[in-house]
Amino acid sequence: MPPFPRAHYYVAAFLLLTFAAFMPSYFMVLGQASFAHHVHGITATLWIVLLITQSWSIHKGIWTVHAWSGRASVALVPLFTAGGLLVTQNMMSTPSAFNEMFGIRLAVADLIATAAFVAFYGGALRNRRSPDIHARYMLSTVFLVIGPSLGRFLSNYVPGFLVRSRETLPNFAKAADTSFIFAMIFCFVLVVRDARNGKPIAPFSWALAATVLMFGGYRWFSSTDAWLRFADIFVSVPTPLIIAGGIVATITVTYVAWFYPAQHESTGSVVGSSQPAE
Repeated sequence: MPPFPRAHYYVAAFLLLTFAAFMPSYFMVLGQASFAHHVHGITATLWIVLLITQSWSIHKGIWTVHAWSGRASVALVPLFTAGGLLVTQNMMSTPSAFNEMFGIRLAVADLIATAAFVAFYGGALRNRRSPDIHARYMLSTVFLVIGPSLGRFLSNYVPGFLVRSRETLPNFAKAADTSFIFAMIFCFVLVVRDARNGKPIAPFSWALAATVLMFGGYRWFSSTDAWLRFADIFVSVPTPLIIAGGIVATITVTYVAWFYPAQHESTGSVVGSSQPAE
């Protein structure tokens, strides 16, 4: 049986939480949102839906749906990556009370998450003949956004973290810290569970490492001169180059991962050997 038989339910629940988290800042103000936010919002939503579809179809034995959603990922991931880079640049360059206080700091975490997302997708492709490893890398892409989504959910709905005005804006720092710590603990628990059960620990270990880097970058590296110099350069890059860079980098990783798959002792797989991201 494929691993994580209930994963699609958990990912669907996370999608609902994400909708709630970004409802005030995006979904309720769609007409005011920037192009970057639309690209990021649409592709991020489609990615989570794709993961739900992949998990549901493989456990129901609907191979055609699983295969076609795998093919769709090859087109979606480059756009998702470009959207992530665009929205990060937008957050760093657009004046607002929130961006002035948190934009440059959160940008470190966002760029790490974007790079890790591409790496995890590449890991899933390279290990497509090993369901245990493949599924873990695919799920790890969701763990990268637990911190951002939960942080906004806390600041929008949970007393003690609520942000309702410029005066309460510092509460977001508590929400961000809490959400990142939760994400790190969550990944750590999964690594320990896999180690105890004799399952591959690399995918969730990398997810934990990426989350730690995101938190460390947000809390400490974001105030260094090196980061501030890089931020000035990144903000000045023309939008077409940001889009092209994200797409080219993702296509390159996808190509290498697909044509140079990892070798496993057992190749008996419910995934198959001829379809992307299955």
